[in-house]
Amino acid sequence: MNILVCIKQVADTEARILLSNDKKSIEIENKYNMNFFDEFAVEEAIRTKSKVKDCQISVCTYGSNKAVEALRTAIAMGADKAYLLDNNGYNIEDPMITAKILASFAKTEGFDLIFCGRQAIDDENANIGAMMAEFLDIPHVSAILKFDVVDEKRVRVESEIEGGKEILEVQLPALFTTQKGINEPRVPLITGVMKAMKAQINIIDPATLKDLSKNLIDESASKTSVLTYETPSGRPAVKIIDGENPEEKVKTLINILKDEAKVL
Repeated sequence: MNILVCIKQVADTEARILLSNDKKSIEIENKYNMNFFDEFAVEEAIRTKSKVKDCQISVCTYGSNKAVEALRTAIAMGADKAYLLDNNGYNIEDPMITAKILASFAKTEGFDLIFCGRQAIDDENANIGAMMAEFLDIPHVSAILKFDVVDEKRVRVESEIEGGKEILEVQLPALFTTQKGINEPRVPLITGVMKAMKAQINIIDPATLKDLSKNLIDESASKTSVLTYETPSGRPAVKIIDGENPEEKVKTLINILKDEAKVL
């Protein structure tokens, strides 16, 4: 069984982010990690490999040279091969084009099973996996909480639905996106880290992939563009309610909610 895991390198949640003067671009401190939800995807691929004979895990990302760090993290965890679909020279962030690039790579290499994280924590699109599956014309289930291999051609998954859970049996090849709760991602052992440091990272120009042309991944092909970035609005100052006893404080609070906040 050939398993592909699509990951993304994102800014650390504690990284300092600055807006440009025109608010059309951002500057991010050099602190990056593998996307939170992608860690569950890598872990689930490794657990599947431990249960299936003749299984190989490939991990790929569409990103800059910095994304090699995230690929090496996946190898340290237990992935076998890593591919960087190099976006240097392609100033584009359109999720549909990203999905087309990843799908084209998957189609070129041929995979039985594809895992993606539910969403990236930087742009929160949550649609790359679903669009990949559509471009590949394969079934997909989003945000799974449980994954089991039935046989070489079928898997059984559990996902959340409104008010409950849904259990599905899916024919392979198929794509699944993972979320928190499906597993506990492992911390790489020192032997895995040493292996990752020496591992070869295969770098691919997306324009060389099947069914893709340079025109498709040119900036002019994007259907979306950033108009502006905005910082979150500041929290209002905390107001301390004075009073000699709880009853007096409650009366003051009610008056504030009526006269100032206008919520009563």
